[in-house]
Amino acid sequence: MNESNEEQRLQRIHTYIIRHPGCHLSKIAEELHLNVTTLNKELQSLEQQQQIIGTQESGYKRFYAIQQKGKPRDKRTQNIRTQIYEIVQQNPGLHLSKIAELVEMSIPLADYHLDKMVKDQQITVIKDKAGYFKRYYVSDAVIKSQEKKILEILRKNIPLKIALLLLKHGTLQHKDLMKLLNITASSSLSYHLTNLVEKGILIVHSHGKERGYELADADEVIRILKKYEFKVELHISMERFRSLWDQLSYRETLG
Repeated sequence: MNESNEEQRLQRIHTYIIRHPGCHLSKIAEELHLNVTTLNKELQSLEQQQQIIGTQESGYKRFYAIQQKGKPRDKRTQNIRTQIYEIVQQNPGLHLSKIAELVEMSIPLADYHLDKMVKDQQITVIKDKAGYFKRYYVSDAVIKSQEKKILEILRKNIPLKIALLLLKHGTLQHKDLMKLLNITASSSLSYHLTNLVEKGILIVHSHGKERGYELADADEVIRILKKYEFKVELHISMERFRSLWDQLSYRETLG
């Protein structure tokens, strides 16, 4: 086989993958008019040279170009990573699947870019205790440990609603929270409350057989809610909702 022809074919395949990230074998073969068996060997060669990466997605092996160390990033890659950086900067604590959704790309490709950005020290990643979820933060953000903990909790819908209601009412019992949140399953609310207590975000008081819950540091929660402009739909009237935010804004000005 002519070595020059083989190199040209590898370059054609590599260029096509750069321009069409996420393409699969049969599509490449069709577009480049290549034999599938031959193409498969060439793709394996490119993988061994670490010029591309193949990932299994929805029953297909899809291919993405790998940025070579020391070479300037192409404009598309730079734009993607700038977009990812801005999303993480504006929404610290987001997890992989949400970032992938916001940048409109597959999870494996988003994971690839995030991994490169972590290695380049553009962003940092923190895994939960179970190691299942990773949350991302910009590396130059000064976010204290407790702030990260609160951010992680407030990214979830029910805990955020609980926090807002406790800011409004100060202390609430389990039954009051169930009513205000319109939750019918007591065990579901108990799970969230227990988690919030364990994370040190809530403290619990006994009132006979009932327990009352309040925020451990309401001012810190207010600061984070205002800083990151959280938005949520509560089962309270819009008038009461606006009143709550007016109170938060006023308390913030008091320092």
